[in-house]
Parts: sequence; structure tokens; C-alpha cells
Amino acid sequence: MKNKFLLFIIFAIVILCGYLIFSKKTLAPVEIQTSQSDEDESDFQNNFQYDEVISKKIGSQGGVLENADKSIIATFPPLEQEIEVKLSFKKSDFKARSGARSPVTINIYPDITFNFINPDASINIKAKYDSRYALPVPYYINEKKELRPIQLKELDAENNYFIMDTFRGGDFSWVTVKRMDQ
Repeated sequence: MKNKFLLFIIFAIVILCGYLIFSKKTLAPVEIQTSQSDEDESDFQNNFQYDEVISKKIGSQGGVLENADKSIIATFPPLEQEIEVKLSFKKSDFKARSGARSPVTINIYPDITFNFINPDASINIKAKYDSRYALPVPYYINEKKELRPIQLKELDAENNYFIMDTFRGGDFSWVTVKRMDQ
């Protein structure tokens, strides 16, 4: 009887371990595994001013931060207290599993969360994307460089702009899908 019970326990542990390993693989965050060459980048992205930093106090009236060429525009809802917010940019260093990663990563600092934002409002980030691509999929990038999808609020395919929606600061970017007609 003890041997059957011991075998049952060992069998249950093996099954549980298998389940945990399998579920961890399928629930793992999206990590990008293909690289994108510099020659794939559009003129817009090659001319992007990565060293540009925009800083402004945002308070009860909300506010807007935008880069010089207005290719990235972050609109903030009213905040409960006035804080200095920075919008900066860097070359993306995440990898995309499929599609083409944007070479631009947008950073909003500090990591504004529900402590400052009215939960009924969000930060809208309007971004220009390369016209060679059809659908931008926006992501929050955590400290482990894992991509977490965020809401695509609006898409203007005619003018190659989209708006992503978030409730926090941090790093943001997107992955795009090539157009079928190319």
C-alpha cells in the first residue's frame, strides 16, 4: 500500500512539474527573437533625434509633450499633483518575434501610475510609423526588456499615425506588420 501511495505521489509531482514547465513556456512574456538591420529603417527613423529630451511640469490641467518634428506627441490627463515629466527617446534594443520593431523607444519619466493619474483617464502617445508597414502593435517594455501589449486606441493609416493608450510611465515602442501589397 505504501509503495502504491509513493508511486502516486511521484506521478503527481511529475505531472505537476510538467504542467508548470509547459504553462511557463506558453505564458512567458513576448520576447523578440529576430533582429532588424539598419537598412530596414525608414528615412524618418534614420533622421530621428534620439538625444532629444522634453521636460514640462504637468498638473491639474494635464498637458502635452512633443518632440521637435511632432512625430511623437504624449498627451497627459489632469494629475492630482504637479510633477516634472520628461519625454525622451532611445534606439530600440528589444527583438521582435515577428514583424519589424520600431527603432525608437519612447520613455516617459517618472513612472506615473494611478497614484497621480485619475483612473478614468490615460496617457495617449501619438506616434508616426513607417508607411511601408500596415499595423503597429504598441507595447510597454519592462525592466527585463519583456514586451507587454498596451491598447491601440486609434489608427490613422492614411497619415501613418497611431495612438497608444497607457496608465503609466516607462518605456514604450511598437512592432509593425509589413503591408500585403509590398
